[in-house]
Amino acid sequence: MRWLREFMSLPVYLRSMLIVDLVCSIGSGLVWAIELLFATHSLGASMSQAPLTVTCSAIGALIANPIVGWLSDKRSAWTAMYLTMALAITGSIAFCLSQTFAFALIASFISGLGVSQATAWTSILTHISSEADHSIVYGINQAEMNLGVGLGAALGGLIAANGSDMLYRLSFAGRALGFAFMVVALVILEHRYQLRALTASRMVRSEQVTLPNSSVPSSGSKSPAPGTGPLPQLLLTMGMLTMAALFMNIFGYSQIDAGLVTTIISDSQIPAWSLALVDVVNTSAVVIFNVILLPRLKSKNHVALLRAVPLCWAGAWLLVDFGLSRNTAASALLIACLGVSVFGMGEVLLGISQPVVAAKLGGPRFSGRLFGILNTAQAVGYIVGPALASLILRFHAPLPLLTICAIALLIFSMPWLMALRVSADPPVQDGAPTM
Repeated sequence: MRWLREFMSLPVYLRSMLIVDLVCSIGSGLVWAIELLFATHSLGASMSQAPLTVTCSAIGALIANPIVGWLSDKRSAWTAMYLTMALAITGSIAFCLSQTFAFALIASFISGLGVSQATAWTSILTHISSEADHSIVYGINQAEMNLGVGLGAALGGLIAANGSDMLYRLSFAGRALGFAFMVVALVILEHRYQLRALTASRMVRSEQVTLPNSSVPSSGSKSPAPGTGPLPQLLLTMGMLTMAALFMNIFGYSQIDAGLVTTIISDSQIPAWSLALVDVVNTSAVVIFNVILLPRLKSKNHVALLRAVPLCWAGAWLLVDFGLSRNTAASALLIACLGVSVFGMGEVLLGISQPVVAAKLGGPRFSGRLFGILNTAQAVGYIVGPALASLILRFHAPLPLLTICAIALLIFSMPWLMALRVSADPPVQDGAPTM
């Protein structure tokens, strides 16, 4: 299997880190299905109050991501990773010990601060892998994370069905244990393979690159290294990538937890268990498409792959709305499952392309901050997207919600992506320990 060969070709420390992240992701997925139930059943929150836990978490991530990105670039991504993991562990333990809804909101905010570990994590993966391996590393990271979250969510669903306060609290303790396991494993790997020194050496090399005198290279000269072009042009391109990511999160990613769920549960012919089925189909599609596409697309034009994402997601939303317009529940659910599978393919294309484009654009000097900005755009999307969906539903728009999101993806995301220009030079292998 080509995917497995690609994974085994990575240095052992990278393989180990990705497996550790898989285990940690199971703990993260474990509480997704029970967080709102814990707030309502154990802490007495109303159904209208319970989603505030998600909002507080998103606000925490919104605040922390740019700071973590700056810290990763200016100080150390490893230091940023350990700090955010400490916040994630603290937030999970605080959830476990919550006796009031107000205290749970504080725990959500602290957990949101810890969510910014994704920025430090991506920055670490960027620094300790060669540019030639970036697409493989980012793609496998996306696959194992989705698999872990999916397995955890399935277990969390069983716990939710039981409805036990003690099991809810043990689930949050399990998430804290998963984060603690990851910290211990990273400390061991970092010292065993001197990964902090490897990260620092690549940062130093990037600082030693001389900026070109003009934006146009002279005849016969090599293209500038990633992140070393003229600053105004660099900032402009970063802005275009961020705006595209923002609108893709508002009308795409956030709607799989907001608009899609609302659309399905509001359809009287669709049984309640269909939400679980749709989630399983989407998670399975991400893993399967990753195995199929990653080895075949790793060397393709990543900007072109990124441009295909809103097309996939728009097509997915149109398929879901078309499916739900069918007369029978079976045909409606079948077409809706096809739609979320197409959405999963878009997720894979995003995982393969966006981090590679960001790493090539920002280079070692700016990649942490750019990853932080992109994760901030995701947090904003998860705040604005559900609120926008509620407004559309409240005012009874003439078109179905997901159809509006499909149109908006094409109108607001595609222009930024079409204007995006990033060097497509082939990646250059650079030295790294392979033991």
